[in-house]
Amino acid sequence: MARLKGVLEKLRKEKVVSKADVNIGKSGLHEGIVKEIERRLKEHMAVKVKVLRSVRNTVTSEDIKRLAERLGAIIADERGYTYVLISKKPKRKTKPA
Repeated sequence: MARLKGVLEKLRKEKVVSKADVNIGKSGLHEGIVKEIERRLKEHMAVKVKVLRSVRNTVTSEDIKRLAERLGAIIADERGYTYVLISKKPKRKTKPA
C-alpha cells in the first residue's frame, strides 16, 4: 500500500509543476473534453485539467468531482480552478506482437 501511495504522490507532483493537459473553455464540459480526459487517464494515469475564466460560473468543482467519479479517478490536487486527476485503475501493459 505504501508503494502505491508513493507512485500516486510522484504522479501528482509531476502534474502540479507542469502546464495543464486539458483546458475547459467556453464550450464547457462537453463529451469531446470528457473523452480526451478519459484517453489521457488511460494513457498516462494522470491528467491536469484547468477550468478557464470564461466558464468558471458554469463548470463548478462539483462538476469536476462527478466527472472524476464517472471516469474512475480521484482528484489528487485542487488549486483554484486547476485539478489533477489520477486514475484508480492501473495502467494496462501492452504485450509485444
